[in-house]
Amino acid sequence: MADLLNANDFSKFKDKKIFFDTNIWMYIFCEIANSQEYFVNKYSTIFNNLLKSKTLIFVDFAVISEFVNSYLRISFNNYNRENKLKNQDYKRDYRKTDDFREAWENVCNIVNNKILSIAKTINFEYNKISIKGLLNSKNLETDFNDNHIVNLCKTNNIYLLTNDGDFKDADINIITANSFFWK
Repeated sequence: MADLLNANDFSKFKDKKIFFDTNIWMYIFCEIANSQEYFVNKYSTIFNNLLKSKTLIFVDFAVISEFVNSYLRISFNNYNRENKLKNQDYKRDYRKTDDFREAWENVCNIVNNKILSIAKTINFEYNKISIKGLLNSKNLETDFNDNHIVNLCKTNNIYLLTNDGDFKDADINIITANSFFWK
């Protein structure tokens, strides 16, 4: 049976190896998002406590990719809203703008100087069989990258810090402040 730990009980997970889901990095480092202040404060506090206690924090390529793409899409949506633009194409229109270049520099700075300076990178070497396992029909209701994260955490006995309710039934160790997990 996997552990489900409440993010409010820091004493139970401070010595664990913890993999940060994309949504956690977004709460902590994506100031351009319109995130719920409660979760921004909650996960920022957890993050700072983990840093103070020198807990091992992990990230991988898939999460970095999701973070960068989410950050840039939020920037695109903000740009369109601020400029009252409609029917703009992200690749064709937005990537040519100074706003995109600034967002790209900002997200690269965040990844290079904040996330990668703190977190250890972890990888999982896939082969045809393990990739096919992620594409199994039993995974119809889950995200491909979420399946990868479950696989990564399970294989390495790492706790997942997430706010994503999609992980509720995953057979891995989870830390969360999302009350949905206890319903």
